[in-house]
Amino acid sequence: MIRISKALSEGEKTATASRKEEVKKGLERLGIPCDLDQVPNIAVLGAGGAVRAMISLYGTLVELKKFNFLDCVMYLGGVSGSTWCLSTLYKNEDWAENIEALEKQQCEKLAKGQWDFEKAMKALIEAAEDECYSLTDFWSYFLIHGMLNQLDESELSTHRRSCENGKNPYPIYTAVDKETYQKQNAGTWFEFTPHEAGIPGLGAYVDIKHLGSIFENGKLTEEGKEKNLCYLQDALMDFLKQDRTGDSSSSPPNQDEDDKKLSLLFKAYLSVLELQLYKPSDRSGSDKHFDELQNSLKSHISQKTYELLRSIHQSWFSADAETRKKGSLKLCQALDMDLGGFTRHFHSVLHNVLRKTYSCLMNWTWGSTRNFLYHSCEVSFPDLTSKPVVSLIDAGLAINAAYPPLLRPQRQVKLILSFDFSAGDPFLTIRKAAEYCEAHGIPFPEIDERELQDVDNPLDCYIFRGEHAPTIIHCPLFNRVNCTDKIAEYRDQFSTFKMKYSEEDIEKLLTAAKKNVVNIQHKIVEEIKRTVCFPSQAT
Repeated sequence: MIRISKALSEGEKTATASRKEEVKKGLERLGIPCDLDQVPNIAVLGAGGAVRAMISLYGTLVELKKFNFLDCVMYLGGVSGSTWCLSTLYKNEDWAENIEALEKQQCEKLAKGQWDFEKAMKALIEAAEDECYSLTDFWSYFLIHGMLNQLDESELSTHRRSCENGKNPYPIYTAVDKETYQKQNAGTWFEFTPHEAGIPGLGAYVDIKHLGSIFENGKLTEEGKEKNLCYLQDALMDFLKQDRTGDSSSSPPNQDEDDKKLSLLFKAYLSVLELQLYKPSDRSGSDKHFDELQNSLKSHISQKTYELLRSIHQSWFSADAETRKKGSLKLCQALDMDLGGFTRHFHSVLHNVLRKTYSCLMNWTWGSTRNFLYHSCEVSFPDLTSKPVVSLIDAGLAINAAYPPLLRPQRQVKLILSFDFSAGDPFLTIRKAAEYCEAHGIPFPEIDERELQDVDNPLDCYIFRGEHAPTIIHCPLFNRVNCTDKIAEYRDQFSTFKMKYSEEDIEKLLTAAKKNVVNIQHKIVEEIKRTVCFPSQAT
């Protein structure tokens, strides 16, 4: 059931063979004829950046289509917010032909859509029943759903038809292992396609339908439900600091006993979490928070729990982070004993969701996924094979673009159009990619540091070439050409943490993204010609 091989999956081979015919026609429309066996593999990379990245990738793809560039693309790779764009596109079998209409439809949803709380809650309750429940579930069903105004419960495997018909580029989604992403070793990067999920550095893959099933020593022992796209849209955001409106100490007068207890537990969980956010220097703020917590709970909890809360308060400032975490978990267990035990099943279910989410927050548990390499004797990598569950997180924390999977030698990518949607250093991603490739012996063009100095006022396009390495066209979203002297203003307005976008916001961001393609269209054509005419210079 597990495939140990560096070769591409049969599904990807079939899909890319079909796509190659269409790419050949696309090249001809650009006035670049070539034989089928000489058609180069061109990839587009969309960087991360939450909703900003999603909107920007839509605008970028629309413009690439207008100039016939999209028809020449074999692979489309995404990280974080860019994957939100991909996941909505590939539900449509001919999305590349209808990208402009789909962009309009999606942007209307972002600006005017409605959040279905009941649907999100139902999905979250079901997810909480799984022993691998993590913050990714909470994030997916509530925060992403709340930002995008849609809940995508389809599976990645349903996108096979959209990439096997040859009409669209082949999509690659990415994540990294939480435990190893800072080491950037062979087991760090995970990739997900409509056919497989796996670890390219180790050459270990499983059918995408079995991601989430239980394996041991390479054998499927218990089939689980395929992870849906809402789950795979995982990304990180500091959602703990969102403002809460209203008086947190008040309760509606018609609440029954179960409602009151659940409300108290929720507020207590949230208060303990908020305590973790105070800086050590802010003792007065922490003291005030503890006092408010003690006053709100005093008449509802046992004397034993109250004394525990006071004890934690007294030792809070002399304790290290681990001791604080243990004390917080112990306190919430005591609160569960005092306030748990509901007469209604629904309240018990909600309490289970709250309790599990709190535990995940305290332990920062993300992306819990059953490990298909658990106890596998075919892979010598103890960091992974010893764990029944792996934690997968946003790949943007490692490299904010999907370079590692795209640069698998088997994919033979010759030209990469990299659209950097970051709101910070526009060169950080390309630097990190170069470092990763050097460490792992992957061909990568030489990066001239002299070109990457103007972080606050970058150009719209940087071209990096190298012998026996792919050519990279690197395009910062906010640059001196499309934003003139207002780069800082754009970066501030379209922060990664901006969760809601108006129609005016969306239009302004789309315009910036589209201008990038318009302004460098001639350079893209020249690099495609160069790639076709001088294939030996690339991998």
